Amino acid sequence: MRTPLLCRAAAAAGVFTISLAGVAVRAGAEASIVLDPNGVSVAAYGGWAAWSRSDATTNSYALVLRSPRGTISLAPVAESASPFDVELGPSGSGVAAVYSRCTDTTTLQGCRILALHLGTSGAAERVLAPPVGGSVHEPAIWNDRLVFLRRNSPGGSENPSHPGRRPDSLFAWDIGSRKLQSLTLPISRGGGPEAWPRGLTGLITGLTFNGKQLGYATSNVVGTFGETSLWFEPLGGRPELIDQETSGAGNVCQPEFVSPVLAGRWFYAYLHVCDPSANPSLDRFTRYRHGEVQRAKATFIRSGDESISSVVPDGAGVDWDSSGVRRLATVTWRRITAPVAQTFCSRSDPFC
Repeated sequence: MRTPLLCRAAAAAGVFTISLAGVAVRAGAEASIVLDPNGVSVAAYGGWAAWSRSDATTNSYALVLRSPRGTISLAPVAESASPFDVELGPSGSGVAAVYSRCTDTTTLQGCRILALHLGTSGAAERVLAPPVGGSVHEPAIWNDRLVFLRRNSPGGSENPSHPGRRPDSLFAWDIGSRKLQSLTLPISRGGGPEAWPRGLTGLITGLTFNGKQLGYATSNVVGTFGETSLWFEPLGGRPELIDQETSGAGNVCQPEFVSPVLAGRWFYAYLHVCDPSANPSLDRFTRYRHGEVQRAKATFIRSGDESISSVVPDGAGVDWDSSGVRRLATVTWRRITAPVAQTFCSRSDPFC
């Protein structure tokens, strides 16, 4: 296969409107604190934070909560064979955690969605069962509305190293109703025998929701070439490309936009570049809104090939999961030129 020419195409970065208070982050002048040396996959909302803690005794993961007062405790739920795909959001007058449990955590088969109300004495997890059934996972909640993925087995594998063409479908659901709203996912146009393939959506690697809009990241791998994309979508509308990164055989890992978050007036996402030089400063924690893009004056990893799966705004600070779950109380941002989506322009990519 011929090595494609890497060029740039205009992205839709900054040309959307989010109807929600910005947050600021910094890791440099101020030291971070370690919340949990064995924690991964952190989420935050309304002063609460939640993450998964590796349990060496059981080879499973416990769900951990941090209250607005800073108290850290185990959630009153059973452990999971893999890190929880937990998201937090408003529910009634409080905050709820939603997550899935699967009979097969590798293929994401036999998954169901559960909810746990936080800060309520005696609260227990309850099943949220969207109509039509199927294996459902990656939920995000906003009051009585839920968005989630449903496994689409004919669409291929959930393996990040070689994801299927469309392994999941995306839905919104008014909890308790009998109807689902099917949401549009991006699909590559492709074209020509040498082209980037037609009909790719790829693996959805993160999902965020604010009641009216959602954001997510997708990942595709074709041969030794990869493409990770960040999307914004009004509920019931069409996906808009916000940012995109390509990769090749030289990358030390697969680049990825991790833990997208809609918060206040901003859309946040962390780009883990996995640059061949392993330079950590090439990663960036970015926030986007109509007409403006800002980058955190922060470095969250020590080396560009270090594993990181979540970086999320939390009040005036930021939580992330590099070598455990860490927190920085405040952050500083600087305005940058809107990123231009990288793409394989010689291959009739959908954005060329």
